[in-house]
Amino acid sequence: MVEIDGSELPARKAEFLKIVYQMGGVAHTNDLAATLGVSPSTATKAAAALTSAGYLEHTPYRGFTLTKSGEEYARFLVRRHRIVSLALSRFGLSSEEACLEASKIESCVSRELVDRICASLGHPMMSGCGPIEHDHSCFPEEL
Repeated sequence: MVEIDGSELPARKAEFLKIVYQMGGVAHTNDLAATLGVSPSTATKAAAALTSAGYLEHTPYRGFTLTKSGEEYARFLVRRHRIVSLALSRFGLSSEEACLEASKIESCVSRELVDRICASLGHPMMSGCGPIEHDHSCFPEEL
């Protein structure tokens, strides 16, 4: 399996994938469109691109489901968001402000930087956005 570095997808498609994950790994076009505030045709195009890239599977009339690589990538995206948000909260931002600001900049943050931020924060288990899941790149000798 290829190591995720955080630059595999443009920010908008990464957000789309993260939303599918947060919906339980299965989503319908109209639900995605409503959540993202885009038209159903835009959601369909994004989902088709993620399907072609191997992150989603599409079953007509059933929606889109995360593949194994899609779930792994989405879990990284959620982790990256929560760690960046937590780091920003250390600069006096409220949890809500940190979450909003993290959403604006997280696509520019690599896995290596996420791991370094996480280590510098003492491998926290919780951020203002929710629990932080650690992986082998964060704790290579412990997992």
